Formats: sequence, structure tokens, C-alpha cells
Amino acid sequence: MIELLERIGYRPMFCVWELTLYCNLRCLHCGSYAGACRDDELSLDDCKKVADELAALGCIRVTLSGGEPTLYPHWHELGRYLSDLGIATNVLSNGWIWTQEHVDKAKEAHLTNVGFSLDGHEEAHDKVRREGSFRRVVKAIDLNISQGVPVAIVSHVNRLNYKQLPEFRKFLGDHGVDHWQIQLGIPSGHLSEHRDLVIDPADVLWVIPQIAELRAEEGTMPAIFPSHNIGYYGPHEAALRGEEGMPLDVWIGCRAGCQVIGIESNGNVKGCLSLPSDRHDRDQFLEGSVTDRSLTEIWRDETKFSLNRTFDESLLGGFCAVCRYRDICRGGCAWAAYSNTENRFNNPYCFYRQAVIHNRLDLLGDDQPSAEELAAAKLATR
Repeated sequence: MIELLERIGYRPMFCVWELTLYCNLRCLHCGSYAGACRDDELSLDDCKKVADELAALGCIRVTLSGGEPTLYPHWHELGRYLSDLGIATNVLSNGWIWTQEHVDKAKEAHLTNVGFSLDGHEEAHDKVRREGSFRRVVKAIDLNISQGVPVAIVSHVNRLNYKQLPEFRKFLGDHGVDHWQIQLGIPSGHLSEHRDLVIDPADVLWVIPQIAELRAEEGTMPAIFPSHNIGYYGPHEAALRGEEGMPLDVWIGCRAGCQVIGIESNGNVKGCLSLPSDRHDRDQFLEGSVTDRSLTEIWRDETKFSLNRTFDESLLGGFCAVCRYRDICRGGCAWAAYSNTENRFNNPYCFYRQAVIHNRLDLLGDDQPSAEELAAAKLATR
């Protein structure tokens, strides 16, 4: 099914850009070990050159991330530059230091929205972030909404909050939040040291139907956007999927290096910003640096982004190797698969896989497994 992505075309439509690794929090689930800034972070002029190339390559949306991106002194200037290039741009902040000055800069940058990380109600959020963080984020949300700046929330699902989703959505709606992205907590970075916070793979049998049900509720705000590490298959795909730039309301595999790109603050390029890099003593997902080659050369290099562009079914492991959806799915989210199994093509956090392994075929409706899948389920790592 990689042929479908080829027909859509390899272009970096969606970019997540780490402006700095400097951060004023030390979150228990931080995948990038953020804290001190890198020694060789890009200047504003360097960033503008990359922005020009992103626009020329067909990028339509950029999220300015970190670390804490507002600690990069030119975040709003780069945001305005990207906006003026016609790229929908937003910023994702932890909200710890968000003030009126930040609201004014966000407006000047013509950002589509301001995103804040909020991981459930106060106790759950502060447990993984910092005491007092929840109230600061809520204050930042209210400040933006009061001045007409749209707000999006990103939440990572963990053992502390995964049963709070319906009531938390109401809380966000009451505060005027427009968009809510939900993603599973992945044991990468600091969270690999706090696996007690990571939900069990079998928990997706409850979490995914819950998210699908919430997303299907018409007229209820905020609108829910499941991240790419949530799914896959079974009867919930139509409710979970459906997004800008995709021709089908079904999971068609990880798009890292196909329609998604990640840029680190020193210019390193990956298919997805979440993938491990030198911060994790891994370099197999690094495709080059804009300090050595142009972004255009890196993107168009046929030897790069091989984790998806040169996919072969022989790479699949575990249950994924026999799954009926193996050609289209390719192991689901590369970040989730690798962080859990060290095999980019073996992902235990899959609804279909867990339903088959746990013999919950009642959850699959008409989507029943083959004899080969049932046999493999007895041997598969859950």
C-alpha cells in the first residue's frame, strides 16, 4: 500500500519543528529529554532558509515545538515568516510562562492557533509535569480565548488519565477549546524510565472505542483529533480517521518521510520529530542536516527515509507479520512500534491485534481474523 502514498506524492505537507531543546519543565513523559538547549541551534536566518524550502516543497502546516518553543527568542518572527509564505502555522507550548506578551506575539505571527499541553485534570497533569502547571495552563487558555486566539490542546494518554477522557473533554469545551489532539504515551525518553505510567497494550480495547465514540459526537466541542499512534482497524476506523490531505477515512500507514517531516533545533532532519535520535543514542532515523545539505536535497534523496519509502513485508515482526492489514498498515506508528519493541514494524498498541490476541472477536464486528491470524495470536507478544 506504499504505492498509494507514492501516488499522493512524497512532499513534506506536515512539519513539526523543534525550535529549541531548552525547556523550563522536566516532564516525566518527555520523549526528547528536553532541558538545556543544544550548542548548535539554528539562527533565525538559517530557519528562514529552511522555511523557504518547506514552502517550495509543498508544506501546508508547521507546528513550532520544543523543548519550550517560546524560549527560542525568535519563535514569533519565524511564525510570521511561515504564515506570510502561506503555511498554516501554530505553536505548541507548555504554558508555564505564557503571558499577554505571548498572546500579542501569537497574533502578530498570524498563527492559526496556540496549542498547549494539558494531560488531564490537575492531579494527573501536575504529576507528570510540575506542581502548579495545570492552573498556569488553564489561565493561559482563558487568556487566549478572551482575546479571540483559538486554542488547541494536546494530551498524552497514560494510566493516570485514560479513564477521564469524556469528562475532560467537557472541561475543555467549557473553556472554549476548539481542537483536542489525543496521543498515547510512548515509552521513549523520560517515559521509558516511568513505564508504570504507560497503559497496557490491552487497554486500547477500551481507550480506542471511547475516543471513536467521543469523536463521532456531532456538535460537541472541542473537535477530537487522534494522533497517528492511535488505532488501528476494526469497526472504529471511520470514526477515528478523516483529516486534511488524506483520500481515505482509514489508516494507510505511517507517513513519516512521505508526507511528514521533523526538524530538530540544530538542523537534523527526520521523517517524524518523535523518532529517536542522538538524544537516545540512536542515529538510524536521522536523514541528514540542513547545515550540510539543503532540505530539498535531503527530501529528494532516494536513499533517505527508507523506513517507509522502501517498505518490504519481510521487515514485519510479531503479529504484524501475519496481520491481514500488514501491507497497508506497515506496523502502525513507527515511533510507537520502535519504542515498545525496538522494531519499527512490530506494534503491540493496535486495536485489531489486541482484540485477536485476547479473543475479543466480539469487538471486531464483521472484521473477523483468519485462521492464520488466530494461530499467530497464540504466539504473539502482547
